[in-house]
Amino acid sequence: MKHKYFIIGTIILFIITLYLVNYSPWSSSEIAKYNNGYGTFDMKSYNADIVYNMLDHMEHQGLEIYQKYFIGDYLFALVYVVLQLILLDNAFSWSKSKILRYLFFIIPVVRGLCDLMENTSLLYILFTYPIRCESLVNFTAIVTSLKQVLIYVWYILIVLGYIIKVIVKGKEKH
Repeated sequence: MKHKYFIIGTIILFIITLYLVNYSPWSSSEIAKYNNGYGTFDMKSYNADIVYNMLDHMEHQGLEIYQKYFIGDYLFALVYVVLQLILLDNAFSWSKSKILRYLFFIIPVVRGLCDLMENTSLLYILFTYPIRCESLVNFTAIVTSLKQVLIYVWYILIVLGYIIKVIVKGKEKH
């Protein structure tokens, strides 16, 4: 019973944090109003030229909103890891190998660490702006790309896990 409430709580927190990063007064959509619709650097391909060009043309209020955005994005990153782990655990519940399941858990955990590293780096870049730290921006762009790849790998694992789960359950019925 406790497990059910944990899952429901996680889903509720996921929805709240998703709202914070996408629709709240400190969201990517609000930031987009100050940078010609670009929004945040999260989940995009970027480099130092793109970042500093964008920051150079942002109003001060947009920079302040962007800094506040990270409150929600840090929370989102943590809740998303938990949700990914719950879904992976369910998708691979058919597997008798706990090692296999725990091995797959590495993907959302590393993705979450990349997300936290990305957020921390971008927040540092915003706080130190107009001082340029191009090497940090370029490193963060690599972390962002790695995070994106891990999300796609996780999606593939989830789909495969649930397909195999359906097949296994189908065989058990016959």
